[in-house]
Amino acid sequence: MGSVGPSGEGQLSVDASAAREVVLRSWRAGQTYFPCLTGPTRDLSVDSRGVYPESFTAMIVADLLMGQPEHRFVVQSVLEMLRRELTSDALFHFFKEHERLPADADCTALGLSVLLRGGAPVGDEAHLALDRMLANTSGEGVIETYFDPTGERSGLIDPVVCANTLFLAHMLGRTEAMGPTLRHVHDVLVHRAFVDGTRYYHSPDAFLYFTARLVRRFPQTHELLLEPLRDAVGERQGSSGFPLDIAQRVIISNWLGMDDGGESEVLAGMQGPDGAWPRDSLFRYGRREIYFGSDVLTTAFALRALQAYL
Repeated sequence: MGSVGPSGEGQLSVDASAAREVVLRSWRAGQTYFPCLTGPTRDLSVDSRGVYPESFTAMIVADLLMGQPEHRFVVQSVLEMLRRELTSDALFHFFKEHERLPADADCTALGLSVLLRGGAPVGDEAHLALDRMLANTSGEGVIETYFDPTGERSGLIDPVVCANTLFLAHMLGRTEAMGPTLRHVHDVLVHRAFVDGTRYYHSPDAFLYFTARLVRRFPQTHELLLEPLRDAVGERQGSSGFPLDIAQRVIISNWLGMDDGGESEVLAGMQGPDGAWPRDSLFRYGRREIYFGSDVLTTAFALRALQAYL
């Protein structure tokens, strides 16, 4: 049990042991993936069902919990799984059954960045993947989402995907060709084009989170993105009560050295008696109002958000 007063205000009480057990139990249930739910409502409370095994949730969880000794087993297991899942042409698919969706830049950028952060020797594969991304752009040079040989999904751009590809490019020291993609993220941020969500990420806070992930790690992005990001995060504080939104805003506030407006206390109070935070969804299909998420995904975000209090 962790209990500490943030900024001198009150006390936070979080059952960290129970929350960690939620993550471990979920991973062991799937063995090579975290079971994920899908449904027509964001909170997955109506007509939700299990989805085909996918790798993306595991990428997110490992990225959130990497470096925390209590989660070493889960993170290492995810890294080993990702090494096996990486295709011969250095790409990742969302579903483990690859025929369900073509490989995409989002899974590929996130998966490779997680592997690189974890010390996996995949530098050559990462450069090859970035070559593929830079050869798969719009007429303006912005990286597209899918590597789709049929052309059915050509032209689809999501600024969250752009932020994740920028993260990988910065890790590899290859930013010279990423200018159009960086400017696209900047324009979406400055003009608040994210306030209704993006094509694949329904919450505005998801765009802010993945942009902040980029800004926190790479100071060379600060001139273009830091101040607009701080302004946007300040505007979003207290704007929604979904647990993932709150957790993402708390994480961003911690990263940027901002006061979280009391949202860490709100988040801590949402933990259930079993140690998990309520189900919430992070992403959705682009064509249909079908959401993907789970309680373990929310719990991983909450653990990262409240790490300073555990």
